Amino acid sequence: MNTSEKIWLEYHSRLRAFIATKISDAAARDDILQEVFLKMHTGLASLKERTKLKSWLYQITRNAVIEYFRAHKPTVELPESLPQAKTDTDAGA
Repeated sequence: MNTSEKIWLEYHSRLRAFIATKISDAAARDDILQEVFLKMHTGLASLKERTKLKSWLYQITRNAVIEYFRAHKPTVELPESLPQAKTDTDAGA
């Protein structure tokens, strides 16, 4: 078993629970968890201090949750009947 697998087995349940406190959609939680695993796997070699592994994983997870909310920000369509704001050129006319 390689290092990534060991880390994943140790932390994935806790990371999933952490994500669940922020996001109710189960499919989105699984997607975020998968993204965290990929980032952990590709970035593990750059982690200088193994003692900071847990905080590093949670930082990756927090960032992934933030990215999710940024990407899924609700948008509201403006009604066509919205009154136009007066501009300086309108005031002089």
